[in-house]
Amino acid sequence: MSTNCSTIFHQAYNPIFRFSSIYQVVISISSIIPLGYFLIFKLLKSTFHWNLKTIFIGYFLSMILFSTCYLISGTVQSIKTLTSTDPCDVSINPFYHKILVSTVSFLLTLSTSFPFLITIERYYAMKTAEKYENTLAVLGPVLVGINLLVNFGIIFKVFKDESFSDAAVSFSVYSPASAQTMFTIFVILFFLYFIDVLFDIILLRQNLLLKKLLTNSSLTAKYQLEEVYQSTKFSVFLILIHIISFGIYVSAVIFFRYFGTLIISDPYYLFGVRATSTTVSLENFRQRCPNFPRLLKFQMIPTYHLLLGVFSILFLNRIKSKKSEGTTIQMSSTGRSGANNYDQAIFSIWNSVSNTAA
Repeated sequence: MSTNCSTIFHQAYNPIFRFSSIYQVVISISSIIPLGYFLIFKLLKSTFHWNLKTIFIGYFLSMILFSTCYLISGTVQSIKTLTSTDPCDVSINPFYHKILVSTVSFLLTLSTSFPFLITIERYYAMKTAEKYENTLAVLGPVLVGINLLVNFGIIFKVFKDESFSDAAVSFSVYSPASAQTMFTIFVILFFLYFIDVLFDIILLRQNLLLKKLLTNSSLTAKYQLEEVYQSTKFSVFLILIHIISFGIYVSAVIFFRYFGTLIISDPYYLFGVRATSTTVSLENFRQRCPNFPRLLKFQMIPTYHLLLGVFSILFLNRIKSKKSEGTTIQMSSTGRSGANNYDQAIFSIWNSVSNTAA
C-alpha cells in the first residue's frame, strides 16, 4: 500500500472527518431550502427595483449553487468511505476533483463579492431617489456581469495549471500554491468588508436624512423614497449578516492555520476538526505526512448561507408587515370607518360655516 493511499485511508475513516462529510450533506440541504424559498416566493414577488433585484438574484443563486456543489461533493465522499474495499478507493478522481473544487471556489468568491455590488447600487438609488422607480434596470445586470467575469478570471488563473495528481480524500483538498492564493483572497475580502461596512453606515444615515428633508414633497416622491429607504435597510441588514459570518469564518481559518496544533496534536484528528470548520493549510500535518496536500474546507459557509436564507425571509416579512400596517391606517378613509370619518369631516365643515355666518 503506497504512502499516499495509507494516509488518505486513515484520514477517510477518522470519526471526526466522517462526521464532517455527513454534516456537509445535511447543512448543504438545509441551506438550499430557505435560500430557494426566499428567491422564488419572496424576492421575485418583492417591490424592489429590478437593478437591486437582479443583484440579489445573482447573489442567492450563487449561494444555492455553492450549496448544491457542496452537497454533491459531500455525498460522493460519504459513499466512497462506505463502499471502498481498497485503501486507494477513497481517493478522488483528479479530473472531477479539479472541476468541482474550482467550481466551488468560483461560486464562493462570487457570492462574497455581491455585497459590494449591493452597496454601489444602493448609493445610485439614493442619489436618484425621486426618479429611481422609473429608471431602467441597466446598472444591476452590468454589475452582475462584471462580477462574473472578474471572479471567473481570478479562479481560472488560480487553477489553470493545477493537476490535482496527489491522492486526496476530500474535494476540498488543494495544492499548497492554490490553497495559499485562496487564503490570501479571503483575507483581502475580509478587510475590504470593513470599508464596505463604513460606506453602508453612511448610506443608511444619508437615506434617513434625505427622508426627513423630503417631508414636504409630493406623495409620489415620498412613496418612492420610502421604497428606496426600506430596500436599503434590507440590503444593509443582509450585508452585515454576511460580513459578520464571513468574519467569523476567516478568523477561525487564521486561528486554526497558525494555532491549531496547540489544541490538537494528532494530525489526523486535527485534519478532521479543520475539515469540519474552516479553510486551512495543514503545514504540521504535511511535516508528519509529507505527501499529503493542503486542505481547504468550507463547512461554515453553507452554515451561514442557512442563516442568510432564514434571516432574509424573516426581515422581509417584517418590512412587509410594517408596510401593511401603514396601508391599513391609510385605508381608514374607506369602508364603514371611512364613511364615519367622512361624515365627521363634513359635519365639522358645516359647523364651521354656520358659526361664521352667525
